[in-house]
Amino acid sequence: MRTTLVSLASLVTVFGLAVGPVAAQQPSRRWAADSAAFEHLGLTSDQRDKIKAIREQSQQQNAPLREQLQQVLGGKSFRDLTPAERESLKPQIEPIRKQMMVNRKKAHDQISAILTPDQRKQLEHEMHERRGRRGEGEGPPS
Repeated sequence: MRTTLVSLASLVTVFGLAVGPVAAQQPSRRWAADSAAFEHLGLTSDQRDKIKAIREQSQQQNAPLREQLQQVLGGKSFRDLTPAERESLKPQIEPIRKQMMVNRKKAHDQISAILTPDQRKQLEHEMHERRGRRGEGEGPPS
């Protein structure tokens, strides 16, 4: 079960749809970097166009939610909050985060449907390698 969740979270991240309150940051750099994840998949121009449209739609859906998070966090990054601050803000953050996750899951499913079985397999393989490299470093914040 944990492997499935880690796998799904990794795929979601590759699609430019990182999970969690950190997503309150401006997405432009993350989206540009994640585009590189698709370069090795041999996407057709039609697939690229469809994926771009899905990602843009997801970004638009989550933009007001990111703004809400910024307001809740008082302009701070989630990483900059103390554990006590994080805990006190959790009731306000959690519903926003859950909606963002729903939006990301929907985008993930749409993108996955566009990829061929071989492309999905290759992407999963690349994500497995990235997870391994991330495990060697500091890893994501807790």
